[in-house]
Amino acid sequence: MDLSDYITTHGLSASLIIVDSPTRTVEETCKVLKCKIEEIVKSIIVVDPSDNYYLVILQGNRKIKTSKLKKLLLVRDIKLASPNRVKKQTGYYVGDVPPISLELPTILDELALNQQKVYGGGGEEGKNLLISVEELIESTHPLIADISVAL
Repeated sequence: MDLSDYITTHGLSASLIIVDSPTRTVEETCKVLKCKIEEIVKSIIVVDPSDNYYLVILQGNRKIKTSKLKKLLLVRDIKLASPNRVKKQTGYYVGDVPPISLELPTILDELALNQQKVYGGGGEEGKNLLISVEELIESTHPLIADISVAL
């Protein structure tokens, strides 16, 4: 399902923002959208040794603390999914993965709760999603936990 169709079908007030400049990195996104780094969320796909995939959502100024995530998921190892696996599992390219619409177990870093609205991947190059944290939680039913450290 197309991301805009997902937003409409689920009655979300989220919106897709079309931009002319590249927003492949957090820094580029902040510059183009004129927002704070804390208002950016990264959608990261990770995989465990049993080939279970997870969507991890965290703020743009944070990175996954692997030891915390492994303990939370009760797994001995966790790694980033390769770009090819991300595309296969989600239908999106790395950098465009939205924080909603995926049929994956989701973990949301608790620090994201400090924001009212966040910007995330919009499903394709040139698009960014603007969504309230409340709708993000309602849409993903995430496990909310402390799983990040500062960059």
